[in-house]
Amino acid sequence: MKKVLFLSLFIALIFGGCAQEKKSPIEGIWKLTYGKWYEWNPGDTLIYQFPGNIAIYHIKIFSKDNLTFVGHFSLDTIIHDNYGGGTYTLNGDKYEENLLYAGKSIFNRKIRMIQEIRNDTLIQKWPADENWKLADKYSIEKYIRLK
Repeated sequence: MKKVLFLSLFIALIFGGCAQEKKSPIEGIWKLTYGKWYEWNPGDTLIYQFPGNIAIYHIKIFSKDNLTFVGHFSLDTIIHDNYGGGTYTLNGDKYEENLLYAGKSIFNRKIRMIQEIRNDTLIQKWPADENWKLADKYSIEKYIRLK
């Protein structure tokens, strides 16, 4: 009887120890499929829209606490590289990026966003204020999950 109890406890410990940490739903690789960007200041005007006046290829990669993005965009005949990275926090639909670098610049910029995931689609809207309220004219990006 003791052997059966010991063996059962041993098997339970093995399976319990093998449990994987729950992944965040944002972890993975995402490709931009739609974007509408406004200038950052209040009273903003629309500057870019994809598809529309800008051609873009852009992916975002999220790990447990870090993000990186890479791509390029073209406006008329000029092609620009677009890359950066940093850390992020996610609490429900409240998402905050702390960009440590972007392009050739090193800086520390926090961006508050409202985020939602619908099946394989990630939607990010910003800027949000300290109370997580979006500006009247906010930028939006939509991504599809690649992996």
